[in-house]
Amino acid sequence: MSAEITTEPRVSVIGLGNILLGDDGFGPCAVELFRSKYECGPDAEILDLGTPGVDLAPYLYGRELVVLVDALDLDHPAGTLCMCRWDAIAPSQVNLRLTGHDPGLSEALTQLQMLNRAPRELFVIGAVPKSCEFNQRISSEIFRMAGTATDHIAGLLLDYGVCCVRRPSSLRPNLWWLDHSAKSPCCTDLVAAVDTVTGRTMRSSEPGISGPGLSIS
Repeated sequence: MSAEITTEPRVSVIGLGNILLGDDGFGPCAVELFRSKYECGPDAEILDLGTPGVDLAPYLYGRELVVLVDALDLDHPAGTLCMCRWDAIAPSQVNLRLTGHDPGLSEALTQLQMLNRAPRELFVIGAVPKSCEFNQRISSEIFRMAGTATDHIAGLLLDYGVCCVRRPSSLRPNLWWLDHSAKSPCCTDLVAAVDTVTGRTMRSSEPGISGPGLSIS
């Protein structure tokens, strides 16, 4: 009887954010759109972790590259898309909340640094939100930025030698939390954004949403 051999991922792409807080859902939207648009090898894992706090540590442990995708609290206009190394921004903003999930991330990194198992490279790709009010849908502008972010994620993975290939035909992204909002008659702006990003027209009879800035170093 042969034992099954599993390969530990060396790269993690992690979406962070609360889908119930409007544009804070940028991270989950972006990673799900990326998953539907690109296919990666077994050495990369694509995850939507929501708001994990210190539970983030196992997904960072010993990774060569981690790409965090999140809404960013930066002094830039809403809708700005940013990409930066964590070590280039964290020291200068140590007393600030770069993202709403920064405290849990900082604690997880501190734990892993003590074990000498922190990720070798950590990048943040994010958008400056317009609004993160409770029970709001993501804005059409930030949803479009989530679509743009997918190509930045793919570019980073390719730079680090990760197999990342664009699918001939995009899979259906599991954006279940947008289903009701996108079908509402008052949400034509979001419907248009979904159509633009996924390359597919939403029809009221469909069971779900389907489909496929500025860079700061």
